[in-house]
Amino acid sequence: FAEADYVVCSLPGTAQTLNFCSTAEFGAMKSTGVFVSLGRGAAVDEAALVDVLSKGQIRGAALDVFKEEPLPSSSPLWTLGDRILITAHNADLTE
Repeated sequence: FAEADYVVCSLPGTAQTLNFCSTAEFGAMKSTGVFVSLGRGAAVDEAALVDVLSKGQIRGAALDVFKEEPLPSSSPLWTLGDRILITAHNADLTE
């Protein structure tokens, strides 16, 4: 995490990977780092991600998966503006 420009999470959703990417991992990232999640949403601690993004501790994030899908309109992820790219778990759809 600490040396990467981009961190890509493609973990499966298991008991061992629940919130695998959380406060310590995001805190280790460079301030210019970008987090990308395309595995299973359960592997990402969304509250911790919102915290680091809202404080500007990392440059941004791109998320295609979430703990709850579709992502509820009440999710604070929607409030992060240009720090986040949100897709609807179909980023591969080309038509």
